This record gives sequence, structure tokens and C-alpha cells, in this order.
Amino acid sequence: MTAVNSENQVHFESLLKLGYGIIDVRYREYEISNVNMKYIITKIEGDRDDFYPEMLRYYLGKDLRDKNYYELWFKILKHKISMSENLKRDVSIKVAAIDFMENSMSS
Repeated sequence: MTAVNSENQVHFESLLKLGYGIIDVRYREYEISNVNMKYIITKIEGDRDDFYPEMLRYYLGKDLRDKNYYELWFKILKHKISMSENLKRDVSIKVAAIDFMENSMSS
């Protein structure tokens, strides 16, 4: 599954195969780039197949029935950037995840 926005392309499965996962995205202006977001990537030590389901469980406090974890995580990251841009500050990934789920459930 490839998730794309206007300037960045993310291929979660390819990163997982290499042993890496995206754990966050930061909103901030950088002098060396006009892009306001930077992905935070980490080395995965455990089972790669459980990485995103475990992160979602950690941040949301529940197991999800939706098996499209990559798409859900990417939507949460995009939501975090949107919230951060609106508030003009970086919002925590946990706040963004909870807000995304609450807003998507009410629509």
C-alpha cells in the first residue's frame, strides 16, 4: 500500500521489509526545506507484522478490527499535520490518533 500526499511518498511495507517503521511525523518549519513535516522513523526490533497494530493499540487503547493498519496510520499522521497546522504547533501523536478516531466515528 502506498500512501501519497502532495510532496512525500511513503511505502510502509517496503520500510517494514527493511526493518523500519514510521512512528510519528513532526510539524515544524525547517530552513533547509519548505516542507513542514518530517517523518520520524525507527528500527523495528520485534515482529514487523505486529508493529503497526501494536502502535495503534498503544495509542488508542483498543484492538481494531480494521486490518488496513498502514492506511489508518497514514490517515492519523495526516490528521496530526492538519491539527498542527491549524494550531500552529506540533500536536502529540496520541492526541491526533484519539481525535482522528473520535471524529471519524462521529461522521
